[in-house]
Amino acid sequence: MSGVVVCSVATGRARLSVPWVRARPGSAGLVDERLTGLAGFRALRIFPRTGSVVIWVAPDRMDVDRLVALLEEAPPDSAPATPTRSTPDSSTGEVARLVVGGAVLALVALRRLLRRPRITLGSSGFLGAVTVFTGLPFFRGALRSLRGRSSPGTDTLVTAATVISLVLRENVVALTVLWLLNIGEFLQTLTLRRTRRAIEELLTIGEERVWLVQDGVEVETAIEDVGRDDVVAVYEHHRIPVDGHVVSGDALVDQAAITGEALPVYARAGSHVYAGTIVASGSLTVRATSVGRDTTVGRIISRVEEAQADRAPIQTVATRFTQRFVPVSFALAALTYVLTRDARRAMTMLLIACPCAAGLATPTAISAAIGNGARRGTLIKGGTHLEGVGRVTAVVFDKTGTLTFGRPLVTSVVTLSDVFTADEVLSLAASGELHARHPLAQAIVARTEEQHLHVPIHQACEVVLGMGMRAELDGSRLLVGSPALLRQHGVELTRQAQGWTERLRGAGETVICLAHDTDVIGILGVSDAVRSGAETVIRQLRELGVSRLVLLTGDAPETAQAVADTLGITEVHAHALPEGKLQLIRDLQAEGHTVAMVGDGTNDAPALALADVGITMGEHSSHVALETADIALAGNDLRQVAAVVELSRHTLRVVRQNYGLAIGVNLLGLLAGAGGSMNPVLAALLHNTSSIAVVGNSARLVNHTPHLPRTNGDVLRAAPLEDRRVR
Repeated sequence: MSGVVVCSVATGRARLSVPWVRARPGSAGLVDERLTGLAGFRALRIFPRTGSVVIWVAPDRMDVDRLVALLEEAPPDSAPATPTRSTPDSSTGEVARLVVGGAVLALVALRRLLRRPRITLGSSGFLGAVTVFTGLPFFRGALRSLRGRSSPGTDTLVTAATVISLVLRENVVALTVLWLLNIGEFLQTLTLRRTRRAIEELLTIGEERVWLVQDGVEVETAIEDVGRDDVVAVYEHHRIPVDGHVVSGDALVDQAAITGEALPVYARAGSHVYAGTIVASGSLTVRATSVGRDTTVGRIISRVEEAQADRAPIQTVATRFTQRFVPVSFALAALTYVLTRDARRAMTMLLIACPCAAGLATPTAISAAIGNGARRGTLIKGGTHLEGVGRVTAVVFDKTGTLTFGRPLVTSVVTLSDVFTADEVLSLAASGELHARHPLAQAIVARTEEQHLHVPIHQACEVVLGMGMRAELDGSRLLVGSPALLRQHGVELTRQAQGWTERLRGAGETVICLAHDTDVIGILGVSDAVRSGAETVIRQLRELGVSRLVLLTGDAPETAQAVADTLGITEVHAHALPEGKLQLIRDLQAEGHTVAMVGDGTNDAPALALADVGITMGEHSSHVALETADIALAGNDLRQVAAVVELSRHTLRVVRQNYGLAIGVNLLGLLAGAGGSMNPVLAALLHNTSSIAVVGNSARLVNHTPHLPRTNGDVLRAAPLEDRRVR
């Protein structure tokens, strides 16, 4: 058994993971052979590097079990490699056709210039052979159409024109035409490769040799030799080569390439780290849980690669245009021949009518836009989702981890003593937490720094695991932590303290008590912080035409409403279980909205799957949410939600421009060709120029900067710090 896995099934399309294709890329062509004769088969794309196979079948003929059965058996090791007809030709083949075709044309031109036929390499038969070699990609596509494996398209038109040229002994004309068309194909390939290269450069691990720890000894080895459960040592300023858990060591790790965090994170024993991140200071030993293409980096690259083959609905329009235009082109060519009896003019009509530029209008724009998103930390899993996000009219936000950081911030300080002010309570709490690494402790210390408060230095401290800190300060005892910590040390909460504890907890705040010797002198409330830029995103989405903005959470209504009020969201749904979130999405769709769901947790997965577009925050998202969502914000920058909406709308504008350009040039060429004022070489040049213009117009999307409504700068927001004195 080869372990074929069904990754996804949509209407008329299935994506399978075929391990033997990845293990033996040279045998990828066997996939094509095995699917020959499959009822309803339409198209096929193969990605040997990742082992992904995308199959398009007529929706009423889709049989996933049949597809799996056809691809289940791995070929024997002795099976010869079969070149696939479904994937683009290699760079070597493209370059060879350009070089051979160009060299022969140069020799022919030199012969005619010097009027010395002896320097030619042979007869018209030789030119015919070179012409056939140069046109192989087009001939293979036409053959597939004749076999019923695909609909007639550009390849059919080019092949017909070439055959007519060879019959008329216009070998040089045919070779020139094919050579010019190959230049256009090569330029298109370069554009698409630039997009993929930008993605891979952004996410590359970058280390070729690593230090493998074996029996306590570090051995330098190649990165491809590192396996799961191996332990690697990573030193300062080097990239971590694997996904894994820290075994030993302490370090600050720059995770910007994966999570988009501007500041390094602290990693120690037990921490999870990602391949491609950089040890800014310190050193670590890491036990690998994922290596190579199975790491987070590998999965991201695979998703982007596969996404570039996922066709948006607007591409179906392009396909239908091509399918309808081909018969019209043949009809026009036939009519021209009937009226003029001029085969050259009929061939010229075929060349002009080639809808290459129209066929490139959407896929090149989609590919460039997906690359643009990846460079900005937005991973779009397919053209369908890129188009869909530009049409959303309702956006539903999960609260925790999406609108909020999931990062604690001191939001309330209650003083229970006439002796200590709120600032002094905060300073004493920070003194007790000064050397603690817990996020709540760091939040308290950070708050004192923001307010420029003096923090007294304690003489001794002790961590009480899971409860808080005990410190000695100038002969007195400080207890900073949960009510359980105080009770453990014989300090009971007063009725007033219990009342404030219940009130703060009711507002969704985490309670931290402070005791000075035997007296409870204060209570701190710590809660999640709203993401920087969240208010801007809400405002920008409204200005981009999104009519419904909804906050959805499983939290208490009070907590949800506080966040909604801060951001200006008027529609709030609290205490929402997964079923409730799912029902809300259904209700919005029933009202006619195109819905985007933004979330990060496992409980968001059903809603992410049901929404027209699911968007997840990458850093802390569950695996289920990441796999379910259509768009992943790898950098956790919420502002990318509005940016991807703008990118989608701009991409659709570029696609419309491409169609206008392609159709306009074709119409002008057809008029000129019908009038006899254009020969085949000029027709090929015109055709090639329009294709290059379309590709160039799409390529602008690679470096497009989202033009969002201007807003004031945002700051980290939280509820106002309360200075409460109880007498």
